Amino acid sequence: MTSLLIDAGNSRLKWSLLHGGGRSAQQSCSYEPGKPVPAAALACLQALLAQQAGVEQLVLVHVLGHAFTTGLVALGERHHCRVLVVQSQAHHAGVTNAYARPEHLGADRFVGLLAARRLVPAQAAIVIDCGTAVTLDGLQADGIHCGGLILPGLGLLGQALTSRTQAAHMAELDMSRPMVFADNTRQAMGSGCLLGLAGALEGIRRRMQMQLGADTVTLLCGGDAGRLHALLERPEQVRLVPDLLMAGLQHYLEQQS
Repeated sequence: MTSLLIDAGNSRLKWSLLHGGGRSAQQSCSYEPGKPVPAAALACLQALLAQQAGVEQLVLVHVLGHAFTTGLVALGERHHCRVLVVQSQAHHAGVTNAYARPEHLGADRFVGLLAARRLVPAQAAIVIDCGTAVTLDGLQADGIHCGGLILPGLGLLGQALTSRTQAAHMAELDMSRPMVFADNTRQAMGSGCLLGLAGALEGIRRRMQMQLGADTVTLLCGGDAGRLHALLERPEQVRLVPDLLMAGLQHYLEQQS
């Protein structure tokens, strides 16, 4: 069966094809500006299905709400595809959810934990996803989820500065050359967001690793992962895995009973 693995986020749709156990390279589609996000995501998916012949199944994780799921079902019917939307569970594929209400853990975070189980099955892991929000989750070597944290992402940090200060005219912060001694406000704000978030990730990761163990593996993904990875003091200790959620979706599918 040919499956289309899909991660529908707040700003773009990412996908890979899975066939015969082999997964294609991850690709992405940015949403049309000004269009409601669920509708823009469905439009991207509609265009993708029109280009991909032979897809029999859609396997998705998304954060776009019930209306998007309803649209997915209708889209699947039109293209004669089975639609499988991944939801967080108490136990699945070697992962035990820490939340008392398992469904309250974001499905994208749950898929990230599944990916860690697939990529480093015998080790503890910290999964960091740098999207609109930044999430950090700990997973013990036995697959027990410890819980995690949620921080505002780079975009939200920048919006908070420009909308709640007298610098509202600086809608575009300068994040091109982060430095600790910026000599203009746009660069000072952009550098502060970048270096502040990178520092927060390092500090939280160290605290988590102290509890999980020295051999814990850190996996980093998300739209801002690349630029934040480059700013870490010890980037060699963090694995940059842009297609992490694709690995999680594959693991979810392969472990379905």
